[in-house]
Amino acid sequence: MADMNKPPELISGHMTAVMCVYSGLFMRFAWVVRPRNYFLMATHASNESVQLYQLSRYARAQGYLEKKEPEAQQ
Repeated sequence: MADMNKPPELISGHMTAVMCVYSGLFMRFAWVVRPRNYFLMATHASNESVQLYQLSRYARAQGYLEKKEPEAQQ
């Protein structure tokens, strides 16, 4: 969460995407294992949300999420 104030040019897109997949897999593991590990699931859910936010910042900085202007009708 400390990286939220850093410039988006410093974000590694590959590492952030890997962390999203990692947290998603471990959230599933925490749900499937018996007894369910709610603390592990909550930890990875919060990490997933932060990593998705960082990934959106990276995508905006790289120009992947630019708003497209509607084409004018002629």
